[in-house]
Amino acid sequence: MFWDPFLRLICLLWAFCLAIDSTCVNINITGAWRNSMKFRCKLMAWILALLAISGLEGCTKLRARDELNKGVRSFKDAKYETAVEHFKSAVDLDPDLLNAHLYLATAYAAQYVPGGESEENKKIGEDAINAFEVVLQKDPKNLGSVKGIAGIYFQMKQLDKAKEYYMKTAELEPNNPEPYYSVGLVNWMVCYDKQNPIPVARKAELVEEGLKYLDKAVEVQPNYYNAYFYVNLLYRQKAQVIIDEVVEKNPKLKDQFTMAALDPRSLDGLVKKNIPGQFAEYEGYLKKADDSFDKAMAIKKQVESKAETKGGIDSSK
Repeated sequence: MFWDPFLRLICLLWAFCLAIDSTCVNINITGAWRNSMKFRCKLMAWILALLAISGLEGCTKLRARDELNKGVRSFKDAKYETAVEHFKSAVDLDPDLLNAHLYLATAYAAQYVPGGESEENKKIGEDAINAFEVVLQKDPKNLGSVKGIAGIYFQMKQLDKAKEYYMKTAELEPNNPEPYYSVGLVNWMVCYDKQNPIPVARKAELVEEGLKYLDKAVEVQPNYYNAYFYVNLLYRQKAQVIIDEVVEKNPKLKDQFTMAALDPRSLDGLVKKNIPGQFAEYEGYLKKADDSFDKAMAIKKQVESKAETKGGIDSSK
């Protein structure tokens, strides 16, 4: 390697220093001249040693960037496993090379199959999250890493963790409607999940939080019709909370409400009969749900019509 001559020269200088010292002793030379010669030789040896170390460090960084570039080429060719190996080599050579860490995480994420239950697939997802976390340790406001973690947790169906990172995305990118929408979507999914029911009080909290975030989404982007669709769905969940609270107090009513849910008119009658004091509130939530759905459909139609006229792509979905 290029620093080998430096090492040989350093060894020669040290040997020369020792030779001078020995010669001075043999011919009985003492004093300032002898000390001066020894000092100069040793100083040159130290300088060359520092140059060798500096050259070694510079070479390592160049090798790291070379591995990064090779990884990027493999990544662009969709050779993700090969890309991962190059990126791992890059971060081993230069742990401070942030782009290598970010590309490593992205290459793992590209291999993850959403919802795949195999142990290998789960490990790939975890490796991606861990790699993104390394980036965040070095750069806590790295938006790509926060979004990457949110997306993988969502695909893994770890909705609480996904929501945590969607909220962080909203803090970092307050003028982007997507993270607000995503929080609303996650909250609706948790509330609607009949296989994993949550306490009624918790459902009520999630509905309110979801509506708050969806309101922010349409405030940022008024024509965001998908957000209005979920406003509609969350208001229906808000109406459902009224029923759930009654059933929680009187479990015998559960079967009646389950059957009545198949027919909206029957359900309305059952709510009016068993919860007369909250029937108007119940109807009000359903009215807001219907209004939000109608608004979503109207905006969707307008956006798609404009996209067709301009020959563009609808970006509001």
